[in-house]
Amino acid sequence: MTPLHMLDRTLYRLYRLCGYLAAAFIALIGCLVLINIVSRLAGVFVPGMTEGAGYCMAAAGALGLAYTLGEHGHIRVSMVIGNMKGRLRFGFEIWALAVATGLACYLAYYLVRMVYVSYLFEDRSDGSDAVLIWIPQAPMALGFAVFAIALVHGLVRAIFSGDVPSGPPSLQADAQSGGK
Repeated sequence: MTPLHMLDRTLYRLYRLCGYLAAAFIALIGCLVLINIVSRLAGVFVPGMTEGAGYCMAAAGALGLAYTLGEHGHIRVSMVIGNMKGRLRFGFEIWALAVATGLACYLAYYLVRMVYVSYLFEDRSDGSDAVLIWIPQAPMALGFAVFAIALVHGLVRAIFSGDVPSGPPSLQADAQSGGK
């Protein structure tokens, strides 16, 4: 197994881990909503449930980006590229991937920076829970950082392979071998 293949497999496993974390945050949203409903029926106020669900939603959305990209689940405007053929289509796909990569890297950088500044200044949320805001910001920043890595990975693979991949070969191979 070549080092590049090992890097591919490692990155796809990272994307899959982010997908699992996104699913866990979605399950946590359900738990928080359930706790909120039960506590209201019992006449008890539990602070931070609504804010917590919002934080979990942001984390799930951000963490799910890299996994969805790896599974080619992002919505594409195929109406534009559907009629393109050959080098024109490849060039357009590389351009679109490069723009997305640039934007994601820019956003990831500033999200990580935002978490760091929130940590330094010990910012707290305005909600009833007054949680240190860097704690719910961190999973969102991590998700966008991994998404930026996934886009760089996809761009490099596309440029060097000469083809925009249609599926993640590492995940398909893992699924066929039972995830070993």
